[in-house]
Amino acid sequence: MTRTTPRRPSRAATKARRTVSPEERAERLEAAREQLLEGVDKLMTADGWRQLITSRAWLRRYSLNNLIMILQQCPEATDVRPLSEWKREGYGFMRKGTHKIKIWKPCFRRTTEDKNTKPTEGAETDPDKAPALSGFMLVPVVDVSQLQGDPRAAQPCPPEPIALCGDAPRGLWDGVAAQIGACGFTVERGDCGGAFGRTVFSERRVTVRVDVEPAQAAKTLTHELAHILCEHETRLATTPRHVLEVEAESVACIVAAVCGMDTLAYSVPYVAGWAADRETARTSAECVLRAADRILDRLGHAAASPVATLEDLAAAHGVPAVA
Repeated sequence: MTRTTPRRPSRAATKARRTVSPEERAERLEAAREQLLEGVDKLMTADGWRQLITSRAWLRRYSLNNLIMILQQCPEATDVRPLSEWKREGYGFMRKGTHKIKIWKPCFRRTTEDKNTKPTEGAETDPDKAPALSGFMLVPVVDVSQLQGDPRAAQPCPPEPIALCGDAPRGLWDGVAAQIGACGFTVERGDCGGAFGRTVFSERRVTVRVDVEPAQAAKTLTHELAHILCEHETRLATTPRHVLEVEAESVACIVAAVCGMDTLAYSVPYVAGWAADRETARTSAECVLRAADRILDRLGHAAASPVATLEDLAAAHGVPAVA
């Protein structure tokens, strides 16, 4: 009896099997939308907000919407990249039982003349004309915890967090003070009426208590800069004071974490129930991430280019645009 080698399916047949039907695609998009909205709802809880500001210190390359998507699928995420990027660094295989994380990626197309209109001979397209957003698609990324082995084992261990009773990272006070000065405010050490710091908008003055150690002083100064960058001078009339304090302290926590100080355990106020509705939580989260990134960029901790920009997500998929 002659043994025959089983025929491999053609590429066309394989591609056909992998094609997602319109119904399946719609289901996946709807599931992603629901996942995003559930993540936004978590911002209104203490645990959800703490998770956001903790992860933002290490996931600065992603937009707010994608950050929420990542934390919904992989709450322990610390370093998320496309698998191709992990492979270029010598890693590549995922651990058994783990699944890739899906995030939103914008799709762009260049606007062209009407298809029935013939282009003028010798005419050139305008290279400066920005491509138009045509929609969004779900793409996979992978967290370091999902890879086989521990890629971080071969890397030097990060320094232990500096307690607030010790020294601040070199240059943090001066860098933040310079940013405050660029905003038109003066910085001084002195009495703050029992608080660690105080910003007097009418006098364009920021004061940090003189009897606190360098770590606490630098963190407090960052907190006061956050009040300025988050436009709390004008928002105070329409936003509850405790919400503004949560925003400023959250910005300070993110900046401190990136610079090497762990302040989360004792500097973030208990925020359960701090946001009355989803819109308040989204607005504050957007403000916090924007201010923290601005401070860090000017301190030299530049963020990578965002993987996905989702300003028009509401128009494209009916999801609140919070990125």
